[in-house]
Amino acid sequence: RREDVGDYFALRRIVENPWQTVRFRKTRRSGQTLAVRMRDGAPLLLRAESNDFHIFHRIYLRDEYRLAQLPARLGCVVDLGANVGLFAARVAPRAKRVICYEPVPANFAQLERNVAGLANVAIHREAVAGETGTLRIYQPASDALTGRHSAFAGASAHTTARYDEVPASSLDEVFARNAIEACDLLKIDVEGSEYAILHGARDATLARVARIHGEYHDVAPEDPRTRIDAFAEFLRARGYAVEVEPHARKPNLGLFFAARREAAR
Repeated sequence: RREDVGDYFALRRIVENPWQTVRFRKTRRSGQTLAVRMRDGAPLLLRAESNDFHIFHRIYLRDEYRLAQLPARLGCVVDLGANVGLFAARVAPRAKRVICYEPVPANFAQLERNVAGLANVAIHREAVAGETGTLRIYQPASDALTGRHSAFAGASAHTTARYDEVPASSLDEVFARNAIEACDLLKIDVEGSEYAILHGARDATLARVARIHGEYHDVAPEDPRTRIDAFAEFLRARGYAVEVEPHARKPNLGLFFAARREAAR
């Protein structure tokens, strides 16, 4: 397939086993783990029965979070919804410190493995929410949907009523606990909790964040704060220039990129 050939040539620049990595998309078997041998850094482990390859593709080949547009060197990066650590592994060589939050046990275990050799990466098995306390994280219908755990039972047709109750911290608490005075990049992919997290943060906390790159989701339509136009306006009112990249077919779903106007220059 043309897609496979394109991915192969793109992967040749960053991994030592590009064809094995491309073939993993179609040939993976239950229980299998692929070690993607990165040219710059330790191998990344991708599970066969998971979204790991899809997320790897988005972060490393599509540069979904637009790391290529950021300064070559970054200070503090906060990764909310760290999943299995693929974003953290990519940004870590450029950052002074990376602070990851991931509440799903199986994802967290894989996160530990993927960032084990990165001394500047700190990981927390915890959710981030609008306030400190506990949070219900609803499980997806399939174990393979490892990126679909959500605080919203009706987030999609893939979300079930089964849930795990996990500890959660507010963004204010995250910054206080980790002594974050300035954050160059807040990456956020939390399946709908982005609205509560940012609305729940004090303006003084957001003032320390230069850029926010993340996903927005179609959850809680009865709450106007979860509609992307209102969400973007909320961020603009706090000093950010905001760009939105909507999904081609699905409403109120896509990526957003917010940068403090001085950082965007």
